[in-house]
Amino acid sequence: MGEPVAEDFDFLYRALLQGTGSLFDGGGSQSFWRPIPHQLYYALLGRAIVAAPGVVTALHLALLALAAALWYRTLRLGWPGPLAAAAASFPLLAESTRTIAGWPTQFVDLGLYLFTALAVHETARRRLPSALAALLAALLCKEVAVVTAALLPLLPVGPRGRRQRVRWAAGTAGVVAAWALVSFAVRHNAHLVLPQLTRTPEALATPFLARLVWAVGASLKAIASLTLLPGPRDAPVTCVLLLLLGIAGVVLAMSRSAGARFVRQAPWLAWGLAWFLLASASLTPVYPSWQPNRSQFGSAGLGVAAAGVLGAIHPAMAGALVAVRLGALALAPGAVRTVEEKAPESGAFMDYARLTRLQRFMRDTRQLLLHHYPTLPHGAIVVQENLPHSLEYAFGGDHALRVWYADSTLHWMRFDVFRAHLDTTVTVIVQGEPGHSPEVALVEPDAVRELFHAQPLVGAHRFPEVLVLLDRADAAQRDTSAVQYWVTSWTWRAYAYAMVGRAPEGEALAERALALGRTDVLARQVLALALAQQGRSHQAFAHLDTLDLIAPGDATTRSLRAQIEARHPAGTTLETPGGPLVR
Repeated sequence: MGEPVAEDFDFLYRALLQGTGSLFDGGGSQSFWRPIPHQLYYALLGRAIVAAPGVVTALHLALLALAAALWYRTLRLGWPGPLAAAAASFPLLAESTRTIAGWPTQFVDLGLYLFTALAVHETARRRLPSALAALLAALLCKEVAVVTAALLPLLPVGPRGRRQRVRWAAGTAGVVAAWALVSFAVRHNAHLVLPQLTRTPEALATPFLARLVWAVGASLKAIASLTLLPGPRDAPVTCVLLLLLGIAGVVLAMSRSAGARFVRQAPWLAWGLAWFLLASASLTPVYPSWQPNRSQFGSAGLGVAAAGVLGAIHPAMAGALVAVRLGALALAPGAVRTVEEKAPESGAFMDYARLTRLQRFMRDTRQLLLHHYPTLPHGAIVVQENLPHSLEYAFGGDHALRVWYADSTLHWMRFDVFRAHLDTTVTVIVQGEPGHSPEVALVEPDAVRELFHAQPLVGAHRFPEVLVLLDRADAAQRDTSAVQYWVTSWTWRAYAYAMVGRAPEGEALAERALALGRTDVLARQVLALALAQQGRSHQAFAHLDTLDLIAPGDATTRSLRAQIEARHPAGTTLETPGGPLVR
């Protein structure tokens, strides 16, 4: 937890390698002016974020607890302790809070939540200067703090009387106006624009009401620790919540005392629901890009409304709501344990499972590189190969490599570019190993060069020379955990063995390759070939049947089956529509 990924590196690069500079620009962002989380935060904590990410998580958790304590102290002015605690804990007990706690860039939402809690706390005690200062800090963290500004003067335990509320409204309006003018000037001068994902014709053409329904529905699901896409947990969690609401409605209808308490809590209900709806409305500009952590700000108001009303009906009802949300959180997907080829699909651009997938891979990459290469020469190039789906985004272009080594001259290179220019001087190849542990390995550039030199010789049936080149490649490759490299090398070697009359050795090596890459098509085809070369056609056909399931319609598999059925003599090159059995 806490490992920096993606846009973290934009801000770290700015803070650690370029200097904070002016606070009146994006600070590394091309879209937003948020100087507290984007500039001051990374300037103060940048080195700790890189060297000891867990410290960041500990800090975030402490600040989340502090914000909840501020909400609790505010509500205690008129509520009993357990009820205030139930409401104050509301933003903490959700899947999205884990993302805020474990991702440095989410200080945007954490700062918004913390400074808003402070503004509400000070408003409840009618301290206008400190409340306005906290409001300004919240605005400098995230724009949706305008919701805070709108509702501070209406806080049920805040300013009293029309005159005092007008004074507070004027103060908050003045802060928002000043912030808006400066923000507009900064955005204009720094050429900041909203992310294009939210500016598509389809998104812009979607009516506001439809986007509001989307934002409210997505927020409610996130607050209940449910994914945006339908899932198996939806029905039980929804049924329990509806049962709780049904019981509350029955008690409210049958008990006069409960009705009287409900009426007394009506101002809190109205204030909390207004907070949630306005916060949800602020999410409509980012439609359809969803992140569950965006619901946390609105959940503060919903928690006040829900706990206040249920607690007024009966204190046990508020406790039951806390228990249900704890149960839903416990059932939510946890941190990923293995980086698979594809990210978990939940309907969100980023959630806890997707975040930890990125963080696990980035942590392993950083530690592996720094262990084997404590320093890199200026201008060094590191190649990326076989990265799992959507993981290139986590590197932030060249910024991750540059931040790790504190050197602005370093570069990442894609593997296809290196393949097209094998004479390029590169330091090492970072190879993703999705589905394996460890998830990343290092491959020597010279080993890959020898593989590519061997490839045309395989097609030309010059197998003794192929084996010499493969020997050189394997001697150069040091990392034994590089699954993709070894599967490729062993498969090519096994093919060469099968074609020079060493089919038993080819069989053994192909089986070894399959043990690492169980779904590797070429390794299984070579194994079928080696078995056929030994006259074991029945076993060869069994592997071909498996290939038909793994890769239906594969032309090489069809050709291989036809040639085995025709009983080609041992040692004959098995031709395919595209040439020999080589890829």
